[in-house]
Amino acid sequence: MKLHLASMAALTVAFAGMMSTGNAIAGVTSPPGSVTRCEPFEVERYRIHQHCIVTMPDADGDIFLTEYWIDEYGNPYLM
Repeated sequence: MKLHLASMAALTVAFAGMMSTGNAIAGVTSPPGSVTRCEPFEVERYRIHQHCIVTMPDADGDIFLTEYWIDEYGNPYLM
């Protein structure tokens, strides 16, 4: 029973860490002056990916948006 409770606690901590939103993404570098915003979403039950949108201004002040996704292993991909 103690092993079951310990494993459930570790799983809860792992999922809580995956659910936090942030701007720092491992393995993906953003251009200077850009802003990256990532939001977690559930692909299927217990599989959480992140949807990221990068906002980049150019020299004229025009704003460009790009988007990509990150799987549960931290690998970026495009849809």
